[in-house]
Amino acid sequence: MKILHICETIKGGVATYLNTFDVLCGGETDNIYLVPQHHADQLKVEGRIETFPATGRGAGTVAALCRSALRTARTEKPDILFFQSSFSLIAMAWLRLHRVPGKYVYCPHGWALIRYTEQPLKRRIAAAIEGRLVGLSDLVIDVSKNSRALTKMHRYRGNHVVVENALSDLDHEPSQTPYRHVAGDKINLLYVGRFDRAKGLDLLLDAFRLAVQRNPALQLHVVGASAIEVGGVPPATAPHIEFHSWVPLQEVAAFHRFADLVVIPSRWEGLPMALIEALRAGTPVMVSQRSGLPELIEPKRSGYAVKLTVEHFAENLASLDRAELARMRPAARQLYEQRYGAARFRTETMAALRGALG
Repeated sequence: MKILHICETIKGGVATYLNTFDVLCGGETDNIYLVPQHHADQLKVEGRIETFPATGRGAGTVAALCRSALRTARTEKPDILFFQSSFSLIAMAWLRLHRVPGKYVYCPHGWALIRYTEQPLKRRIAAAIEGRLVGLSDLVIDVSKNSRALTKMHRYRGNHVVVENALSDLDHEPSQTPYRHVAGDKINLLYVGRFDRAKGLDLLLDAFRLAVQRNPALQLHVVGASAIEVGGVPPATAPHIEFHSWVPLQEVAAFHRFADLVVIPSRWEGLPMALIEALRAGTPVMVSQRSGLPELIEPKRSGYAVKLTVEHFAENLASLDRAELARMRPAARQLYEQRYGAARFRTETMAALRGALG
């Protein structure tokens, strides 16, 4: 089947999802990826990459996406139009308006309404708009059970199926650490993701500055940048904190493999690919108690679930013990193999897409 993936932004987890899809499902699909021009380097795929001009997240970028999606869909005539993330819903509506044929599939990665947990009016407005727009699709792929529960609670339209995110295993384990501090008494913490409110990096930095006063062995490594960054310069390095900006995809695995703990302090999430990357490397994780994240791990066995406040994260980070983290590594790897491996994702995804095609 020919699939046109339509993406307003991909930097971060969406790029990982698309790369994973291409590896795991590419043998049964002919893929075309329509992505922002300055994000194209995030894709390592066999499928064809098409780009559109984008300078940031806003009306101009969405308009460019709509024009490019319409032109590409009319030229390529895909069997499935696969829309990724919130703003691609506008492109979906635009293509429906122009009666572009094909089956419309949508993957939210994280519903817009969860951005407004503490703003009830905005939350209701977001749910009303988003819940109706998804009804334009033939199929919605929810990346987690919590994501599906939200759509039921708010009565979102559409035919939904849950297919949890996954990753294919690495061909070979990274052999060289990217960290400068590898002495036995050092604890290397890792954050991977965008610099935005959703991901909670601001909260983590505040918590870490408190924690390191009690536990000087802590070292925090931050991989990522703003989602709208084109070139960009990472923030200045502070004591015990090192910013690595975005690193090449082939190098991210080493950051996960040689970290002692991956920290995911998100205010809201779908199912973060950074969590699966950590478990694949056998590295335990510390997640916030938001968006069903504790249900994705085995607390106190493959990781920790912490109340999302600066004080609670600081307390839990300060109490970390490197030997205890090392003992958790086999359980983290086992969870990846049992829940987030390639075979399950391939089977469930292809079944859902074939079902959409009837």
